[in-house]
Amino acid sequence: MRRLLSLLLVPLLLSAPARAAWVVDAAGGCVEQWAPSDMLRGPTAVLNGPILPFRQMAGGAAYAWNTQEWWPWQIAGMGPGVTLFSGAAGVLEGTWWMTTGLADTVTGGYFQVAPEQATELSIEPQVSTMIADAAPTPKPTTDRCGRPLAAP
Repeated sequence: MRRLLSLLLVPLLLSAPARAAWVVDAAGGCVEQWAPSDMLRGPTAVLNGPILPFRQMAGGAAYAWNTQEWWPWQIAGMGPGVTLFSGAAGVLEGTWWMTTGLADTVTGGYFQVAPEQATELSIEPQVSTMIADAAPTPKPTTDRCGRPLAAP
């Protein structure tokens, strides 16, 4: 049975398309170029998913501690709530990352289902996007190929 399963899965895994890397072509355009190493998109998202609640709890605690508008009693009262809420949001988002990572694993990353942030392995604290006044993600300063964007 194992032999039959391996005979079916190995060709499937070897033939699955990978996610594209962005490179500059001869005409100066930013185009996709496929690389076998991009097949790690899905497994990375699956690995990042279970870690996310802890990262967001740490980010929520740092957010509560560093909020200048809060008085010390507000930090003591609302800080644990923000931390737990961030952890719960991390569970939801981490489940999404694992689900989309599994889809990317099965499809070889062809459809790029998992969010980009899920595909970057990290253990740094992260402020949950569900906290209303959390700082938004900064706008990119480079295009997909790494070239600087023109100032608006």
